[in-house]
Amino acid sequence: MDVKDVMNHVREGLREQPDSHFSEIYFRTVEHGANSADVFEALAEMLKRDEVRIKDCKWRLIAPVERRKSA
Repeated sequence: MDVKDVMNHVREGLREQPDSHFSEIYFRTVEHGANSADVFEALAEMLKRDEVRIKDCKWRLIAPVERRKSA
């Protein structure tokens, strides 16, 4: 599984279960077959691209409209 696949899996998971804790995201993705280094790299890339927001230790996808406003 490459990083793009991992990012897509994380996005799907956050769409289905918004406000997930990091550990929930991590374990769901590792169960899906990704290795831990790819999970960390994918999450870091999503943070760098401003695709996710963390509030009270809960991760949530940012809507494309919100991303354009913040840019």
